[in-house]
Amino acid sequence: MPFQERQGDEEREYLEEACFYLSELHESHEDIASGLKISESQVVEAIQDYRKKIEAGKLAYDENAKEFWGKLLRENGGDEKITLVDDKGRYYHGWKSQFEKMATEQLVELLIVNKRYSDAHPLSSFSKTQPTVGYDPIVPLRNIRRTVALLDEILQKRELKEEKESRSKA
Repeated sequence: MPFQERQGDEEREYLEEACFYLSELHESHEDIASGLKISESQVVEAIQDYRKKIEAGKLAYDENAKEFWGKLLRENGGDEKITLVDDKGRYYHGWKSQFEKMATEQLVELLIVNKRYSDAHPLSSFSKTQPTVGYDPIVPLRNIRRTVALLDEILQKRELKEEKESRSKA
């Protein structure tokens, strides 16, 4: 029985899109199958079906969909998007995995800038309390506090790793 006949229309379209864009992100068929809980042959068929729809003009290649599936893949893999602030107080975002690869000096600089910002913010004392239910106007500041903790954690892990390596060499 073909893949299309075993799945409902909406579910089939969802799986085809997921398989196609995850394959475009260079995920293996095996990983896609395991993540979506379908067989590898179903993954291959779904990718082919979606590609045919694009080639026939029924669908258009969508960079936003590719970005969506990439983000979902990262988050499911344990990565997370974190909020930072620059020295001028502008917010921006990055992935935790990017910061884990950064040089220690850059991480320390980011830690200092974000800690200084969160400590000097007029609502700083409120961001240390439990968030309110519903709308919380200081979510960005809470996110910066979380970022400071994450950057500190990354730096501490590096320090422990370096200590272990230096002991093993001695």
